[in-house]
Amino acid sequence: MLPFIVLAVLGVILLYAGLTKNNKILVPIAVGGLLLTLGLLFRSWGHPHSYYNQMVLIDNFSIAFNTIAIVTTILILLLSVYYFEGVREHIAENYALMVFTLFGVFLMTSFSNIVMLFIGIETLSIPLYVLAGAKKFSLRSNEASFKYFLQGAFSSAILLMGIALVYGATGTFDMHAIANQVANGFGVRPGILYIGLILMLMGFAFKVAIMPFHFWTPDVYEGSPTLVTLFMATVVKTAGFAAFYRFFQIMVPVGHVWQDILWVLIALTLLGSNLAALNQKNMKRLLAYSSISHSGFMLIAVMAMSKLSPDSILFYACAYSFASITIFGILMRVKNYKQSIGTVDSFNGLAKNNPFLAAAMAISLLSLAGIPITAGFFAKYYIFVTAIQNDFIWITVVGVVAALIGVYYYFRIIVAMYFKEGDTEKLELTPLFKAVIFITTLITLILGIFPGLLMDIF
Repeated sequence: MLPFIVLAVLGVILLYAGLTKNNKILVPIAVGGLLLTLGLLFRSWGHPHSYYNQMVLIDNFSIAFNTIAIVTTILILLLSVYYFEGVREHIAENYALMVFTLFGVFLMTSFSNIVMLFIGIETLSIPLYVLAGAKKFSLRSNEASFKYFLQGAFSSAILLMGIALVYGATGTFDMHAIANQVANGFGVRPGILYIGLILMLMGFAFKVAIMPFHFWTPDVYEGSPTLVTLFMATVVKTAGFAAFYRFFQIMVPVGHVWQDILWVLIALTLLGSNLAALNQKNMKRLLAYSSISHSGFMLIAVMAMSKLSPDSILFYACAYSFASITIFGILMRVKNYKQSIGTVDSFNGLAKNNPFLAAAMAISLLSLAGIPITAGFFAKYYIFVTAIQNDFIWITVVGVVAALIGVYYYFRIIVAMYFKEGDTEKLELTPLFKAVIFITTLITLILGIFPGLLMDIF
């Protein structure tokens, strides 16, 4: 349980460190604490432990997803050194809220009791509502925070109602007891259980932005500070799908109830999000619809619910996260130079004077599009293999069509960088910023060449 304790204490330490008014010590403290947490996590690899009367389970599944969340958070914190350059107030609060959100991620990936699942979701969500409105004097940021809070409150209520009905049907909150009840049918009230599952599915769909429960996503992504948007798109999405899979894997015996619904949601998400992204000019809105699309791909692995599913979700989350860090990091730099809201046209001519940024951006966009030899290609490949092995042929066809549509709007940005004239001058980059972009781009290529590094670990 030490990783949880260290993470909670780290958030408090960051708040007190903010009182010193020395902002230079905040990132080293945060990164050091996260590395310590990561080291403590790996001590439990291969040795699962339950805590709090079997309410929390630290196993290889939770450790793997928490590792991605921690590494992603560390890279985002390193980018924040540039993002908060010249800012003097409330930096410590931002870092502390990110760490508290990460604590919620740990609970969501490690729960073995659905009460702990709900606590994890709320622990993750509440700091995010504040972070979305971190730009106090920005109307867009205030609007993003308010919309996120309202939608989050409604989705939490729906999820909680679903949890209550599942408890009413099975008489327990314990995951293993629920699995036994469902598998054997002892004392289970099917009608109540099915309604509860559908409500929980709706609650999860809100959290991970599945159509038609996605309406908050473009506005919140656009209005939130770019660093917070990046955190939402990577760490939060990874946690959401880890929890999604962890819960529904125990409901395989009644998969006919929710798999048919998922089929429709996935098709709607994949086609709707990619078509909506085609005409987007604002980069953050385009990336919001892109994020919704990737949720649809990961949901295929949840629906298939096979032995390959957890590895496929883990690989996809990793590939998507590292590509997103590169893209959002470069977006932050270009937005700051242009002093604009960050449109696709802001990248016109970027390759002429900034070949390193353009190359890193292009590689990451190709990864999101699923082009060889990037991590995104094998991420989609494993998702499709998972679906085909379980006879979900039609949803694979829909996924391929959606991926082809996505290629168009990703290549729009590449075309803007390499084939359009722009006024982008040579951008000054700090060594730390270049190092982060180089690392994330390199990982994107390494996973595209050696995909076996992240497969077959469960």
